[in-house]
Order: sequence, then structure tokens, then C-alpha cells
Amino acid sequence: MSDEDRGRVAPDRMAARRAAPAWVWDVVVVLVAIAWACAPYRGPTPEFLAVEAPAAFALALAQAPVLLLRRRLPLVTYGVVWALMAAGTLVVGSAMPFVVPAAIAAYAMSKRAPRRRVLITVLTSIVLLVGVELIAGAGDGFDPRLIPVPALLAFAAAAGDATRSRRAYVAALAERAERAEATRESEARRRVAEERLRIARDLHDAVAHQIAVINLQSSVAERAIAEGREPDLPRARESVATAARAAREVLGEIGDLLSTLRTESDDATPSAPPAGLADLGRMVDDFAVTGLGVTVRHEVASDAGDVPTAVDRSAYLVLREALTNASKHGADGRAHALIEQDASTLAITVTNATAPGAPRDTGTPAAPGRPAGGHGLLGLRERVAAVRGTLVTGADAGVFRLRAEFPVGPREVPESTDATGREGGR
Repeated sequence: MSDEDRGRVAPDRMAARRAAPAWVWDVVVVLVAIAWACAPYRGPTPEFLAVEAPAAFALALAQAPVLLLRRRLPLVTYGVVWALMAAGTLVVGSAMPFVVPAAIAAYAMSKRAPRRRVLITVLTSIVLLVGVELIAGAGDGFDPRLIPVPALLAFAAAAGDATRSRRAYVAALAERAERAEATRESEARRRVAEERLRIARDLHDAVAHQIAVINLQSSVAERAIAEGREPDLPRARESVATAARAAREVLGEIGDLLSTLRTESDDATPSAPPAGLADLGRMVDDFAVTGLGVTVRHEVASDAGDVPTAVDRSAYLVLREALTNASKHGADGRAHALIEQDASTLAITVTNATAPGAPRDTGTPAAPGRPAGGHGLLGLRERVAAVRGTLVTGADAGVFRLRAEFPVGPREVPESTDATGREGGR
């Protein structure tokens, strides 16, 4: 059984043992003290204390009600009970008829009072008690029967301290179990939130670009066969074919995403490898069909190495989202992409002319109650941050600029980073 399990079970057992009201234990303690006062303690025949020394019997009985204060005033209780025991010892010459109530008081004191104070009090009382017993039986000298009473007091104090230590240990285990449970719940909530963001990003990546292509090509086809003008059937066919291809691609991406979500295995993989910068040429051709001319310049330093898969996928998605925004909001139907790669960094810069009044995310905080740009740039910021990159966007003098920088060093970005929700082995 683990420490956390013991922390859960032990408090339940302790609660079961303490199910009886406190007054029941008080009655038991008082009865035990009275019974010990009435028990024979010396002599060959069962002589009772009341018969032999009534004054000592009265002192022994007086110890019982004092024990009722052992919870609220443990030190005072022990002091009073010990004083009664010392007085009785002077009367009868032995502390044995009074030791059980004193042991009960020592046990209660050790459970509640500070340990150092208990140690000093018990040791001092034992030394004084031995002196009182020697005085009471001075004519006999040292008697081995003096040993059991101090030993019993010391044992009771040690038992009380052990009980307190055990309760503190159980309480610590219970607290640790509660903290672990709270941590597990917090971690579960965090993972659920991250999963929701991941699904939202993947759905946006899978749908937004292709839906924009379908919408644009549908508009072109609609204009090509509009009433009141000469139909342009070849252009309409080309637009419809492009829209159909985009629809097939988005359906395939959504299917891969759904299959990943529905698969319980950790090694689920998509039906096709994820696109990366190697597919940049095909992406540029796709945008050319939609009417966006893209100029790409790729600068690779001589010491540049391989780009991690997660960074490669994220860079491709950043480019696609930036060019999609340029296609929807650009002014002249053109965009420029600069890719710079060296040994430690991969940087992507996309610029395009902006149309007046185009909704753009400038990177500044939004006004209260209003979103700062669309969900596309928000998703890009989250995706770039997932691979420890940075994203900066802004418009200046009619030109919108998006720049993303990714660390590509072997110690900067681990291959297990979940950039798309699928590369990380989900």
C-alpha cells in the first residue's frame, strides 16, 4: 500500500476508534484510577488501602477527578496528580498505589504538551519521586522496588509521545494525499484546456484555408456562369474542379483528425504524413489558383542543419495562415515570403499590401470586450509558442508584416513537442 493510500485509510480507522464520546473515556479513566486505589498493593494477604491507611486511600481517590482535566490542562493535571502521589507516598511509604493515575496523566501530557517541556517535567518528577520514596522509607535504604514506579512513568510518557508522533505522521500523510488529489485534478483540468486548444487549432488549420479556397472558387464559378453575360465555361469548370479538390483535401484532414481523436492507442498516426516546408511549392501553386501571387525567397546558411519535425510543421502552418490572410485581406493580390535558416534559428517573414479597413491583428491589446484580431492569428501565436518560438505581427505604411522565429538547435526544441496534436504521438 502506498503512502497516499495509507493516508486515506488511517484517518478512517482513527475516526472509528474515536467514535465513542469523550465522556466515555473519562468514565473509563476514573474507574481505572479508583480500581487501582482499591487494589491490594503489598503484603501476603489481599489487604486494601482503605483498611490499612484511610488517609492514603483518600489521596488515591482524589487523583481520579483531577484526570478529567488532562485534555485542557495536561501540565497542571500531571503536577496535581504527582503531588497527590508524593503525599500518599509519604503516608504509606510506597508510590505504587498512586502510580497508575500518574501514568495516565503523564501519557496525556506527552500527547499534548511540547516535547522538551514534557521531557524536563517527567525527568524532574521521577528524580523527586525517588527522593520522596527514599525519605518515606529512609530506614530501609535503597530498595529495588523503587525502580518500577519511575519506569512506569517514563514508559507512559514515551507511549504518549509515540502516539503524538504517529498522529502527526498520519495527519501529514492525509494532507499529502489531499494535495496529491488536488494536484491531479488541477493537472487534469490543465490537460483538458490544452486539448481543447489543440483541437481548435487543428480544426482551424484543416478548415480555414480550404474553405477560403472553396469560397473564392465558388464565387469565380458563379460569376463565370452568371445571367446576363456570356458564360465562361472553361473558367467555371476550372474553378469548380479547384473547389472540389479543396473540399476533398479538407475532408481528408478532418478525417485524420477525427481518427486520431477516436483512437485510444498512443501510436496512432495520420493516413498521410503531415505537410512541411518541403510542400511549399504546392502551396504556392494552390494560392496562385486562387489569385494570389506569392514570391518566395529561401536563404539557408552554410551551417544550417535539419529542421525538427515539429518546427517544420509549425512553420508550414504559419506560412499557410499568413498567405490565407493575405489572400483575404490583401490589396494587390501579391505576397512576399522570406525564409531564413541558420544553425540555431528558422525565421519566416510574410509581407503584403493591406486594403483600407482590413481587419488585422497589430499585436496590440484589444479594447475591453473586443477581440484582438481573428482566431487565425491567435491560433498561430499558440502554435508558435508550443515550439518555443515567437510571433510578431503589425501594419506600417499600408504593408502588413508577419514574422515568426523558431529555435532549431538540438537542445532548443525537442522532437516530442506536440505542434499539431499528432506529431507528439497522441
